[in-house]
Amino acid sequence: MTERSDPAPPTTKGPVSQQLRGRVQGCVTGLAWGPWAAQLAIASAAGEFIFVDFAAGVDWPLHEASETGSQGFNALGLSSCGRWLAAGGEGGVLSLWRLDGEVPLQVVVPAIGGWIDQLTWQPDGLLLAVARGAEIWIWHSENQGWLPPLRSPGGAVMALSWSPAGDQLAAGTGQGVWIWSLPLASAASAEPLRLETGSAVLQLEWGLDPPWLVAGLMDRRLVLWRDLRQSMLGVGDLPGKIHARALGRLPSGQQALLVAAAEAGVVWSGQGDDVEAWNAVLLPFHLDRIAALALGPAEAPIVTASRDGTAPLWSEAGSLLQVLELDGQPLTSVAWRFDGKALAAGGEAGGWVLWPLDPGDEARP
Repeated sequence: MTERSDPAPPTTKGPVSQQLRGRVQGCVTGLAWGPWAAQLAIASAAGEFIFVDFAAGVDWPLHEASETGSQGFNALGLSSCGRWLAAGGEGGVLSLWRLDGEVPLQVVVPAIGGWIDQLTWQPDGLLLAVARGAEIWIWHSENQGWLPPLRSPGGAVMALSWSPAGDQLAAGTGQGVWIWSLPLASAASAEPLRLETGSAVLQLEWGLDPPWLVAGLMDRRLVLWRDLRQSMLGVGDLPGKIHARALGRLPSGQQALLVAAAEAGVVWSGQGDDVEAWNAVLLPFHLDRIAALALGPAEAPIVTASRDGTAPLWSEAGSLLQVLELDGQPLTSVAWRFDGKALAAGGEAGGWVLWPLDPGDEARP
């Protein structure tokens, strides 16, 4: 259920002055925006899974926490084509939905058992990669079936990311990064490429612009590759373990790498491949661990969301623009809408909020 709050004065002057709110049972574990429409998927640790269509004014209850055998979700993904929505978690069951009809349609998927730790859709493709322990299962949405699982030589998979072209799949493990090339059924795919890291990989992202691969390590280091042969950047001694990262381009056109290490955020930005020459800015505001972050539009290029209950908006230069809150709840998730006109956040107590950047937008953005 969603409701619009009365306009409230922001903590500091900034682009946000209204909010749309709702609640699910249990901690919000994932947020995912639709790529073309104002649609938001929300998953929780209690097993609730909803899909909100703001334009139509409809909240679709895809899975309720009260359902028999309900277990929590901790992985959520919406395909870049907007047709497919998936969530997985403790029970090893993939909750899969088609979104190209008048109403969401559930697709029955055979359970793989265990605990689904990660999932990610192939860009502009048909494949969904799902991590369960040291195995990676691939769902083929056109054939409606699982491909033979890939076995990670590095042990349990802690992070997954597809290459921008969708022709390679990277897995972060306790023994570095392993990369499989398509087609996955070929002999070559049976022997993945290994990238040495010297420490367990907690975070992994293959950026689109630029198409670099970045890994956040347990020993508080950050490693970035351009051609998968030699790392471009190896930053050590960050303030804490890396809990979140974002790779992309700022509104000014500069390339950017945003990282959350414990309660501090760090943003590197610049032009070209000489990352060592990029400018590094520390974002020192939070009193507790940063749980999520994102790169956004010109009005608010950077947002960091923390367990201290705040989500500050930052300029490219690292100046504080505005501080947003969700009833004092520790924040667990944050995501910009595809067009950058709204920001969603979720909290530990199940509250979620949507902040439109333009208060003059229609009632349901």
